[in-house]
Amino acid sequence: MQGQETQQNSKIIDRLLWEQQQNPAEVDVLAEDNQVLITTSRVIGIRYRIYFIVLLLVLVLLGNNVVLPAWDTFQSTQMAVSDINLQISSFQTKKLQSDADQKLITKIENQASDIVSCLNTRTNCASIDPALRNNFSFARSYIQLNNLTDPKMFVNEKILLLNINEYLLKDPVAQTKNGLINKISIGEPKQFFWNLFYVPLQLNITFDTKDALISFIDNIEKRVLPDSNYRVLYKIDKVNYDIANYATKQNVDVDLNAYYYTN
Repeated sequence: MQGQETQQNSKIIDRLLWEQQQNPAEVDVLAEDNQVLITTSRVIGIRYRIYFIVLLLVLVLLGNNVVLPAWDTFQSTQMAVSDINLQISSFQTKKLQSDADQKLITKIENQASDIVSCLNTRTNCASIDPALRNNFSFARSYIQLNNLTDPKMFVNEKILLLNINEYLLKDPVAQTKNGLINKISIGEPKQFFWNLFYVPLQLNITFDTKDALISFIDNIEKRVLPDSNYRVLYKIDKVNYDIANYATKQNVDVDLNAYYYTN
């Protein structure tokens, strides 16, 4: 009886020892499984990061090469459309102004003789259109403006010299010389606007009296040469005159700009 119990206890001990030997293997297997799961998770995480970075790069490239150029083109188109709309909106205003200027010029050309008479002798002033009376300075400038171009030189100096000697330096009432020219210097022509040019002139003139100087200036600023072929539009830039000695003869430096148009 006792021998059977001893044999049974021995079997139990063997079984316990066998189970102890088997459990570490199962633990190792579970640990390896967990390690595999962790490694797999990391690999998947890295893969998704790579996918995200690649997608981000694709979006950046797409934005730089497609979206931004398309946006710039859109903006440029919008600006061009805005400019065109602005030009269209201002065209009508410019056209109306151009039509008004053309009508005014037509009136000046039709009444040029009356304007010249009114400026030089104060006659026929009442017959001038009221629209021209309000723009008398413009009317006078338009009548004076001439084409001074010459095929052989920059400007037709002959017209300038004749205008100065036979018109500016002559009293319109007494028809006598109001000054004696000592020197004339004609500069290079310069563009003023579009086909409108001007040429600077430097004159040195001897005036016997203040009244002679005033007569010269009035010819420039207030009167119009009757002969349209020799008319010149001048603007005085500087007059070097000693007003304190107005009763004495003086040599006066006068700087002028002669304006003209080209075809």
